[in-house]
Amino acid sequence: MTDGLDILAQTIVTGNLVLVQGLGMYALTRYTRDVSGALKAGLNTFAGMLVGAALLWLLGGLAPTTPAPQVGFYLVIGLVSAMVAPCLTGWRASKEHHVVDTALIGMLLLMGQDGIAGVHNLWVVLGGGLGYAVLLVVMATIRQRLELSPIPKALKGTPIILITAGLLAIALLGFRF
Repeated sequence: MTDGLDILAQTIVTGNLVLVQGLGMYALTRYTRDVSGALKAGLNTFAGMLVGAALLWLLGGLAPTTPAPQVGFYLVIGLVSAMVAPCLTGWRASKEHHVVDTALIGMLLLMGQDGIAGVHNLWVVLGGGLGYAVLLVVMATIRQRLELSPIPKALKGTPIILITAGLLAIALLGFRF
């Protein structure tokens, strides 16, 4: 993973935060009711990821080496970037959205675990954020189409979305670069 476009392709498709990594399921179930809400949530999280990657790049030399303080360091960066992102995008979400933004915090933790540093932070976040936003929009579109379909009452809403996400995840597992 040294080429920027290679990193971008890997993080959008085979390292998708929601489908492959299992991060951001809260947003998948909550913000995919309509396409515009999904796009706003995806772009807000993408902006938070960019701010977090920039902070991680700038403060990377100050990161502790022991695991417990290191997790706290990434959580603080994630919280700061989650609070700054709505100011950049102009989207006013509830406070719970910032606290449970698992895709943002998980992305920072994965970058720290994999030892990604420097400009590679931005490539990974660009791919992860774009994959996250595109997935939310695609799932919102699928959810709107499924509302018009004859689906058993027990599967309407969140259950069918989770089943669909599982099928998409299985499809993405076939793509390995």
